[in-house]
Amino acid sequence: MGQSPPMHALFEDAGKFLAGRILSEADASSQIELASGKRVKVKAAHILLKFDKPEPAELIAKAEAIAATVELDLAWEFAPEEEFGFADIARDYFSESAPLTEQAGMLFALYGAPHYFRRAGKGRFKKAPAEVLQQALAAIEKKKQIQAQIDAWAQELVAGVTPQAIRDELYKILFKPDKNAPEYKAVVEASRSAQKAPLELLQAAGAIDSAYQFHWKRFLFENFPKGTRFPDVTAPQPPSDLPLAPVQAYSIDDSMTTEIDDALSVQGLGTGTVTLGIHIAAPGLAIEPGSELDKLGRSRLSTVYMPGYKITMLPDEVVQIYTLDEGRANPAVSLYVTYDEVTLEVKDKVTKLERVPVAVNFRHDKLDHIVTEEWLHNPSMLVEGTPPELQERRSEL
Repeated sequence: MGQSPPMHALFEDAGKFLAGRILSEADASSQIELASGKRVKVKAAHILLKFDKPEPAELIAKAEAIAATVELDLAWEFAPEEEFGFADIARDYFSESAPLTEQAGMLFALYGAPHYFRRAGKGRFKKAPAEVLQQALAAIEKKKQIQAQIDAWAQELVAGVTPQAIRDELYKILFKPDKNAPEYKAVVEASRSAQKAPLELLQAAGAIDSAYQFHWKRFLFENFPKGTRFPDVTAPQPPSDLPLAPVQAYSIDDSMTTEIDDALSVQGLGTGTVTLGIHIAAPGLAIEPGSELDKLGRSRLSTVYMPGYKITMLPDEVVQIYTLDEGRANPAVSLYVTYDEVTLEVKDKVTKLERVPVAVNFRHDKLDHIVTEEWLHNPSMLVEGTPPELQERRSEL
């Protein structure tokens, strides 16, 4: 009596199809030996085909080749509306006598096209609704187009040319990338292809025109990602019910300063007892906590100063309402220190909230222009503490 040929099984394991020789079978599982010699325990529900020939490796190779020829649109048309098995549609698609290799090929094709066919378990499927299929196919086509664009951009970068789309997103790509963005993917792909670091690649492709601009824009990108422009805000007027300080204050800043936030005053020169006033602008007396203006100031926290330029904490039209401009009396926190003019012993200290009249905004980098004809001819400008040289110049006029 002849020995029965060995029985093989095709099964699915973690999304992959494997085949091997059945060593033993039970109701719930089988012991299967793979071509590598490894033995695995496979649940009965995962075994999709049993066969005696061809050899497992040959079956999988032929099935994969056949799967690549399956026209999915046609297979979807052949498929019934109700749930079906892969062998059933293989017989409808190929022939009534579709051999094992064609059945396995159809299984692989259906399994690899979830947008056409939904898996229902143990080799069974259900065709996707037409509208869902069309949406899926459109998404796949869009993905192909995006990938084609990524490939084209990457080729340009490797060739030493920076596409405009990459240039527009340069700082985002380098410093805060969206790793799903096609521009970023193109740089990564080109970087790997050219075997250069992204920054070196982009520099070689001419993306960085100026080292200064590169660092400046990086600073803006990291610290002002929404830009340096201000939203529209309405600034309340400073309170007018504060007492008016009996002083004439002066500020000293450079000519670029637009936020005059401190000033000085002196009373009693030559009397033996001198009172020095230090006055700090107090816009907080007008800006309500939680208001839009308050939120804006909190978001920036400070004015950014740099040589020849600055980015203010608040809009200039807001600043001008509270600044200690000459000819005005805006709210300030004043510290008055009274001391002996000879010994400099401190006699008294007091702090007040008040409106401080500012006589002059001196600019220390334009001292030659301070003494103008208007200043010298204006009697109201001759206040207590005016330097003797200015008084002498005035008398000459």
